[in-house]
Amino acid sequence: MKKLLLLSLFGATLSVSEAQNGFATYTTSPAFTGGIVLKESALLVDNAGNKWIGFTDINAATPNVGLVKHNGTTWTLYNTSSTPALPSNFISALAKDNAGNIWIGTKAGLVKYDGINFTTYNTTNGLPSNTITCIETNGPEVYIGTRFGLSRYDGVNFTNYTVANGKVPSDTITSIKAETANVIWLGGLNRLVQFNINSSFTTSSYVNKTLSPASGNINCIYIDGSNTKWLGTTTDGLLSYNGTSFTNANSIYEIYGSKIPTAVYDIAQGLNNGVALKMTTSTNVSSGIIELAANAKVYQYFSSVPTFIMGDYLEKVGSILIISQNGTAYISGTPKMYYSFDKTNYLSPLGTVNSNNFKTLDINNVKAGISNRSDMHWDIGGSGNAAYEVPKGSGKHSNFASALWIGGLDNTSQLHGGAQTYRQNGVDFWPGPLETTTALTNTIVATNYDKVWKLNYTDINNFIANFNAGNVQNGSYIPTEDLLTWPANGTGNYSMNLAPFVDVNADGVYDPINSGDYPKIKGDQALFFIYNDNLAAHAASGCIPMGIEVQAMAYAYGCPNVINGKPELTYTTFYDYKIINRSASQYSNVYVGLWSDVDLGNYNDDFIGCNVADDYGYAYNANPTDPGGYGAYPPAQGFAILKGPINTTNGIDDNNNGTIDEPFEDMGMNSFTYFNNSFSGTPIGTTDPQSCSQYYGYMNGLWKDGSHFSCGGNAYSGSSPTNYAYPGDPFTGVSTYTNSPCGPSNWTEITVGNTAGDRRLIIGSGPFDFLPGQIEELEYAFVTSFDSTSTTNANLLSVAKLKTDVQKVKNFYNLTNKPNCFLTLGITELLKQNDFMLYPNPAKSVITVKTILEGSATLDYDIIDVLGKTIIKNETTNLNFNINISDLNSGIYFLRLKINNSIVVKKFVKE
Repeated sequence: MKKLLLLSLFGATLSVSEAQNGFATYTTSPAFTGGIVLKESALLVDNAGNKWIGFTDINAATPNVGLVKHNGTTWTLYNTSSTPALPSNFISALAKDNAGNIWIGTKAGLVKYDGINFTTYNTTNGLPSNTITCIETNGPEVYIGTRFGLSRYDGVNFTNYTVANGKVPSDTITSIKAETANVIWLGGLNRLVQFNINSSFTTSSYVNKTLSPASGNINCIYIDGSNTKWLGTTTDGLLSYNGTSFTNANSIYEIYGSKIPTAVYDIAQGLNNGVALKMTTSTNVSSGIIELAANAKVYQYFSSVPTFIMGDYLEKVGSILIISQNGTAYISGTPKMYYSFDKTNYLSPLGTVNSNNFKTLDINNVKAGISNRSDMHWDIGGSGNAAYEVPKGSGKHSNFASALWIGGLDNTSQLHGGAQTYRQNGVDFWPGPLETTTALTNTIVATNYDKVWKLNYTDINNFIANFNAGNVQNGSYIPTEDLLTWPANGTGNYSMNLAPFVDVNADGVYDPINSGDYPKIKGDQALFFIYNDNLAAHAASGCIPMGIEVQAMAYAYGCPNVINGKPELTYTTFYDYKIINRSASQYSNVYVGLWSDVDLGNYNDDFIGCNVADDYGYAYNANPTDPGGYGAYPPAQGFAILKGPINTTNGIDDNNNGTIDEPFEDMGMNSFTYFNNSFSGTPIGTTDPQSCSQYYGYMNGLWKDGSHFSCGGNAYSGSSPTNYAYPGDPFTGVSTYTNSPCGPSNWTEITVGNTAGDRRLIIGSGPFDFLPGQIEELEYAFVTSFDSTSTTNANLLSVAKLKTDVQKVKNFYNLTNKPNCFLTLGITELLKQNDFMLYPNPAKSVITVKTILEGSATLDYDIIDVLGKTIIKNETTNLNFNINISDLNSGIYFLRLKINNSIVVKKFVKE
């Protein structure tokens, strides 16, 4: 497994206003400046709203604070030199009781503060130890944890519960939480103890619950409204306990862009009735607050305060959270003591990766992470690990990162484009659509669209059934948030046609509550997102923006009715991109490229190749086994073009159907290139691109240094140029590239004796022209194939299996009669020319479309001019409808009608 850790993940990305982002910082008065070593160890908000902050010794030679109180205006310091004085400057715990007393744990005993005086209790009063680890109050009782057992103080006497008297299984008590007056939960080293005591406190018993695997100390215990116990541990992060078993929170919640710290010291009630705690980035830097709520909902609050260093302790007070500050270094100025957070004015800073703008396809046997800025398949900003897991749940990954690239020339031959890999230098893409008039956007729009919408077929079916029953209208059924907020319609100068939807009442407005409209998705589960390349300068590639908007849908199949008998679909994910030229520029020599950093388990032992005849590139293990990865039966992964850009003027049979330049002919894989990780000794010309021209070159057959890919060897420094590297078949020994400039030889990484390594491949399509307003739709499939029939040449058997699987996936994609699990089944027969009538023809302002078909279906229709530019693009559930063409110039046009993948084309003349 390869892990990518970046010092700066987002470069110069834009952010929303910090002044209104919910976080406020509280610093001490000048009286506390100077040589203060800060190590906060406890936080408490008392019944009067005062904030109490405890500190521990770090360096005996340096002055230490002790205990600080802030009443909102005045700061008060308590330590061994104050009046009243504490017995120790080492504060380990804080608690309050209903009478208003503050209980303070120190290295020199237990201290009670009654508002005027400190009263110290120690071993002479009956405590088992003077070093206090934790405190919990429960009515009039005070429970005290130490390393020498548990103690209970009833206001007069201390009663101790130790291993020696058989009252507890361990003397190490690191946390205490009262569930009731008679049930107390104790945290210790690798154990949770249910401590039971009767109402008269005369007898007690315990149940020991050992954690396996070991999780270190339980630092804190929180009990939520459903009586689930949440445990903050030293080495295993956050655990939940349901009364039977312990579960790590990472296996319950999908968390992206941040992570739960390995060591959790405090848990509080969240602002959404979940559990709140500190969160960190991939480099373990504190970044804000994470809240885990019901129904696997994750809330992440990233601080945009530059000097924010969140501590480990937090407490909910009304509608805000109070948060400690984690300063372990010498502070020479005014020290920051604590923060507050109010979510009312919070906006996630644009540029942060979070669980709203990074989600997973997971309906089948793949779990694929998808970002909303073109890049995908790695945990951006979180763990930094690969996020294309196959088989799902195995912990094994076949892909590390992928993204869509694009580039082309304007009418002055100036290169424009957009591409990114790992965000080291920044990004080229931002969330949201572009204005249709100016191709511009702003951070407000980008923030509003900074999301990935995720829906399953069950979400839609449940909605349809409940709407038909009236449950949606009367409020007894609440649809999923992503169905309700589906971004179907833009506003103002933004297109009114964004995310596709079934418009039940044909009014053009998405209204699920009143009209029963619902999203139109591909597959059985879909992730939809919109992004653009024109919010700011391109920091990743250095290219000039093109002014493009991309409406993207990642999808997969997992409904039993669909995948039954089609195992290849359970290991396949699909990606549909509608790329719209919102600019006024006419681009030529445009290329799109699907880039992928392929890592089949062990990232450093891969080979790559391409199948020219079937339009896909692939990766396979260089050896029959994959040590440290997939083991004895490594898979092969293919990247297939299902639909490419339209080109009807290049004199080439782009789609290999025997006809040249027919209407709507789409291009396949026109190049297959690659580059290597920049390891020492690797030729610099074959490594990662660093400029716009280099990104563009890799999409159209050029190495980083501008030389053409060439036949033989590693495709570098040869004499005969080629657009396809390694087109041979390592299993059959026969080249997949007929009429290759390299001849009929079976050129593979194996036949030329290459050293396996960390490969990054690019599947290019182009060149084509891209006119203002034109829409190009591209579609890809990622197919992973396993063959476990033999350990002999298992890597090559997977390549053979992949070839068959890709062909099956393509056949399924091209089916008109796709099986599905949706409640509303559309027309499934193959469309014929005489199924539709178009009149009048010629027409002046309106054309009418009528059909002889019966039933219901969603019909996509496009009007395209003779140059291939899409002028009108829409969809309808009415099979008899009118199209307003009054704004079209006089000339010849094509009307393309599509149901599923079945297409009919009609020609008409606009007078």
